[in-house]
Amino acid sequence: MARSCFYRNYNWWVLICVCLGSMAFSVPFFSYGALLPYLSSMFYHTSGKVTSQAAMALQPVILLIGITLTGSLSGILEYYMNVRLLNFLLSASFVLVVGFSYFIDSYVVLTIVAVLIGTLAGQINVCNVARLSEWNPRKSGAANGIMGFFMGMSGLVGSVMCSAVINPFNKEPELVNTTSGPEMMFVDDYVLDHTKDIWLAWAGTIAIMFLPGVFILRPPTPEEVCTQDDILSGDSFESVELLPRAKPAGPDYGVKDLFRSPKFYILYLIILILSLTLLTSTELYKFIGIEAINDDKFLNLVGALGAVANAFGRVTWGLILDRFGTRATYTVAFFIQGPLTMTLHYSKWNKWGYLANLCIVSFCTGIFTCIAPACQELFGSRDISLKYALTLSAESIGCVLFFILQLGQQYLYGESVFLALMGAPSILAAILAFFCFR
Repeated sequence: MARSCFYRNYNWWVLICVCLGSMAFSVPFFSYGALLPYLSSMFYHTSGKVTSQAAMALQPVILLIGITLTGSLSGILEYYMNVRLLNFLLSASFVLVVGFSYFIDSYVVLTIVAVLIGTLAGQINVCNVARLSEWNPRKSGAANGIMGFFMGMSGLVGSVMCSAVINPFNKEPELVNTTSGPEMMFVDDYVLDHTKDIWLAWAGTIAIMFLPGVFILRPPTPEEVCTQDDILSGDSFESVELLPRAKPAGPDYGVKDLFRSPKFYILYLIILILSLTLLTSTELYKFIGIEAINDDKFLNLVGALGAVANAFGRVTWGLILDRFGTRATYTVAFFIQGPLTMTLHYSKWNKWGYLANLCIVSFCTGIFTCIAPACQELFGSRDISLKYALTLSAESIGCVLFFILQLGQQYLYGESVFLALMGAPSILAAILAFFCFR
C-alpha cells in the first residue's frame, strides 16, 4: 500500500528533490556576495597583495556565465548516458569541486575553479528543469516557479552559514593602509583562519540536499506518462491546475522568424540589463555597505533577507505576469528597481534604509523567472526551450559588461557613478517594455 502510494505521487517527490537540488547548486552563486569580503581579506593576509573589488566580483560573474552558457551540455549527455548515472556524476562532481576549494589559497586558482562550479551548476539546472517538465506536463510553469523560489532561498542558507562558520562573534572589519590605499578588511585571526572552512560546510550541506535526488530523479516510463495524462485529464481533485488555463493561441514564431522580430532584440537587451541589477544586488551588497555599516552580522542579514525577497519576487512576478502580461509586469519591475539601484550608495548611511532598499531591488530582480513566460507570450510556445536559451544568453553578455564597468569604477569613477550605470539602464528597459511589448 505504501509502495503504491509512493509511486502514485512520484511527481511530487520529483518536485521536492528538484527544489532541494536547485537550492544546493545555487548556494555558491547567491551567497558569494557574503563571502567576497572574507576572501579578499584572506588573500591579502596570505599574499600581501590587494585583490580589487572588480577582480573579486569576477568569480561570481564567471559562475553566472557558466550557468547560462554550459547547461545545454547535459542535454547532449542524456542521449548517451543513463539519466540517474549522469545526475550522480554531476552532483558528486559539484560537491567535490566545492569541497576542493578549501585547499585553495590563490585567487587565480579559485577563479578557475569558479568556472567548473558554474559549468556543473548549469548542467544540473537543465537536468532539473527537464525532470520537472516530464513529470508535470500540465503544471510545469507552476513547478518551475516553486523551483525558482527555492533557488532564491539558497542565498539565505549560504549567508547564514557564512556568519555561523566564519564570523560567529561578529568581528568588525578595519581600515587597513595598503599599497593600493586604505581598504576595509577583516584582520581578526579567527575570521581569517575560518574563511576557507565555509567551502567544507557548503559542500556537506549541498551533498545532503543532492542525496534524495540521486535515488529519485529519473525520466518517467511510458506507462507513467500515460498515468499522468489520465490524472490530469480527469475532473478529480488531483486535476486542479496550479496555473490558469491556457490562453487562446497567440504568436507562433519559428527560430528564423525570431531573428527577424524587433521584439526579440528588445527582450534580449532587457534581459542583459536585468543581469546588471541582479549581479549588483546579489554580489556587491556587502562591498557597497561595508564603508558605512561596520556590522558584519547585519550585512549578512541584509544578504539573507535580500535572498528571501528575491525568492518571493520570483513567485510574485510570475503570478502578476499571468494576470497582466509581459508589458505591464516588465514595465513596473524595471521602473522600480532602476532608481532604487542608483540610490544604494546613499541609503547605506542608514542601515535600515539600506536593508529596505536592497530587499526591494532583490524582489524586483525576481522577474528573472519571467523570461520563459515572456518568450512564450511574445513568440509562441514552439521551440520554447531554444527561444529561452537564446534569450538567456543575454545574461552572459551582461556579465561581461558588468565586469568592464567594475574595472571603470576602480580606475575612472567612484561607486555612485557605477551604481548609476547599473540602475539607469533599468529605466530604459521599463520604457522599452511599455512601448514595444504591445
